[in-house]
Amino acid sequence: MKRLIYFVLPLLLSFLTASCEKADLGKSGEDGKEVENGVKVKFCVTKFEQIPFDEKSMPSRVTSDIKDICTRISFAIYKADGDVYDVKNQQADDSGFGTLSISLPEGDYRLIVIAHCGLGVSTFEAEDKVKFKDNKVTDTFYCCQDFTVTKGASYNLELKRAVSKFRLVIDDSIPSNVSKMKFYYTGGSSTFDPESGYGCVNSRQTEYREVTSKMHGKGNQFEVFTFPHEEEDKLKVTVTAQDAAGNAVCEKVFEDVPIKRNVISQYKGRFFSQGGGVNPGGDDGGITFTLIFNGDWTNIDHSY
Repeated sequence: MKRLIYFVLPLLLSFLTASCEKADLGKSGEDGKEVENGVKVKFCVTKFEQIPFDEKSMPSRVTSDIKDICTRISFAIYKADGDVYDVKNQQADDSGFGTLSISLPEGDYRLIVIAHCGLGVSTFEAEDKVKFKDNKVTDTFYCCQDFTVTKGASYNLELKRAVSKFRLVIDDSIPSNVSKMKFYYTGGSSTFDPESGYGCVNSRQTEYREVTSKMHGKGNQFEVFTFPHEEEDKLKVTVTAQDAAGNAVCEKVFEDVPIKRNVISQYKGRFFSQGGGVNPGGDDGGITFTLIFNGDWTNIDHSY
C-alpha cells in the first residue's frame, strides 16, 4: 500500500501543477480558445469622417485624440457565415484605446466598429442590429468593413457619424420653478444597423435634461440624438418643461422635424413666452427654414 501511495501522490501533484498553469500562446480565438495557427491583424481608428457636433471645438476632419470624440469603442468580428467570432470593448481610459490587435485563422470576416459616448457597452444582437444601454443614444460613429485574412496586416479605420441631433435653443428666460426638460420623440430609432448605416426599429424615445438653478432667469439650449431610418427622415418632438414634482410648466410640440445623419436640426425661439402654460399654441406664422452648410458638419436652423 505504501508503494502505491508513493507512486500515485507525485503523479497527482504533477497533474494539479499542470492544471494551474495557463498556456500563453499570445493568440486569442473564438470563445476564448487559443488559436495555434492564427494570423496577427491590427485595427486602428485613425480618422472620423466628421468633427464633433460641439461647435466650441476647432473644425477638423482629422483628430489626434479620439478621446475627444468618444468614450467607448466596440470591435465586433463576424465570420463569413454570419456568426460572431469575437467582440472587444474598450473605454477611454484603457491603454491602446482605439486600437485592436488580434490573431485570426485565415478566412473571410466582417468587422463592425461602434464608437459612442454612452454609459454602457453596445450590444451586438446581430450584424444588422446594435443596441445601447437603456436605449440611450449619444453621439455615435461606426465602421463596417469586410476583410480577408491570409497574412498579417494592419488596417486604418475611418468612422462615420451615424446620428442626427435635435437642438432646442431657448431665447427667453427659464422660470425658477422648472427643474428639468422632458423630450419625448418618435420617428427615429434607438437601435442601429451598421450594414445600412441607419436606424432599424421604430422607437419612442424619452430623454430628460436637468435644469440647474444657474440656468434660471436666462436662456439655454438642450440636445438629444437619434438614428434616422433613411437619408431623409422626420421626427415628432414633444418638449415639456417640468417642475420638481414632474408637473408640466410649459409644453411645445414640434411636428415634422427634418433629420439627417451628421446634421443638427436646431429650433430657436421663445419657448416660455408664446402664450404661456402647457401647449402654448401654434408656430406663430409658421416655421422658417434656413440651411447653413459647413464643410465639416451641417446645421439646420428653424425658428418657432
